[in-house]
Amino acid sequence: MTLLYFIVALGILIFVHELGHFIAARAFGVRVETFSIGFGPKVLKFRCCDTEFAVSLIPLGGYVKMAGEDPDTPPKHPYEFYAKPPWQRIVIALAGPLMNLLLAVIFFTASYTLGRYVPSYQVEAAKVGIVVDKRLPLKPGDVIEKVNGQPVKNWKQLNEVIALNPNRELHLVVKRGEKELNVTVKTGEDSKNGIGTLPVVPAIKPIIGKVLKNSPAAKAGLKEGDVILKINGREITSWNQVVKTISNSGGKPVELEILRGKEKLTVKVKPHLNRKLHRYTIGIVPKIDLTYVKYPLPQALKKGIEEFKNQTELFFTFLYKLVTGQASIKSLGGPILIAQVAGKAAQAGLSNFIYFMGFISLQLGYFNLLPLPVLDGGLILLFLIEMVRRRPLSASFREKFQQVGLALIALLMVIVFYNDIMRLFQ
Repeated sequence: MTLLYFIVALGILIFVHELGHFIAARAFGVRVETFSIGFGPKVLKFRCCDTEFAVSLIPLGGYVKMAGEDPDTPPKHPYEFYAKPPWQRIVIALAGPLMNLLLAVIFFTASYTLGRYVPSYQVEAAKVGIVVDKRLPLKPGDVIEKVNGQPVKNWKQLNEVIALNPNRELHLVVKRGEKELNVTVKTGEDSKNGIGTLPVVPAIKPIIGKVLKNSPAAKAGLKEGDVILKINGREITSWNQVVKTISNSGGKPVELEILRGKEKLTVKVKPHLNRKLHRYTIGIVPKIDLTYVKYPLPQALKKGIEEFKNQTELFFTFLYKLVTGQASIKSLGGPILIAQVAGKAAQAGLSNFIYFMGFISLQLGYFNLLPLPVLDGGLILLFLIEMVRRRPLSASFREKFQQVGLALIALLMVIVFYNDIMRLFQ
């Protein structure tokens, strides 16, 4: 099923991208010989409006083949691509990525219109629940208001900033009670994905979301949905208190008063030492409260545009950090990662799958605008240079440009496939 969701998502995004090129080409009177979704041998094909439409075997891309695309062959007919002025060729090349960017807004809007569940802490203030690393100058209850001078409204924004800044010092403005403090923290780096990490957890209610198999909690009879009211007679109001109390137990049995449905129960559990976390645990995971986010169409469109702006800022911030060495190439992902995430998004519901496709469509649109050969951005750059020079570029220059670009794209493909395979093993 994961492969099916991947093919559906990628097929839609590629179709819309190539449709942009097709519409622009036809609008300027360029003859389109082939419109293909996929590469390689044609599995399905038919002719319509003087164009062959095809679905090809390898679904990792697509193409629109126009008449007269060879820049070294003088055009013989007015309907050929290189018979058109450079500005029209630029519009034709630009139309594909622009369609992907427009589709991203449509998908984000559709997701907010349909409605979807998101973790409540993501849309609430960035309030600290648990500080895993005691060396951090943060305390449970702190509300993180700014990072490096930029306001953060919720945990979603905070996590995005942290992810983009691995192994960096971040300057935080924190509200602690009635006081406002300035503190500095050092992020870590996720060895699997190369993204930034900070060992703090949002404030979460003391409700059990999962009981690990063969854990002390499972043996004691604790169940998913149990609300922890007291531990050793002390009232519990947050998950942070649960973690802290059990961690400080020294391995001695603890008495939990829980609410299961309408019934109050008392359960005794003996914590064990978790060597990975270096503290005592009983094998329970908190329940994450979900908030249903749904808006009428006008407001959903506004939220969709806002999401588009946020994701655009993240894309170019990450790109800058990647080029300057501030972000790790481990965070890059390829088709395998996209397929995995597509499957998970589809399992989470139609709205989440649509949101995922909006995210990928945005990435695809901006990626294709990068000024690299074999990408639309590379063609646009060549046509812009031609407009400035007022004469075509030499064949030797275009050949060298293509060689450099192909080498870079090949290197990028090796990196993303390597990252994807390593994630599978890890």
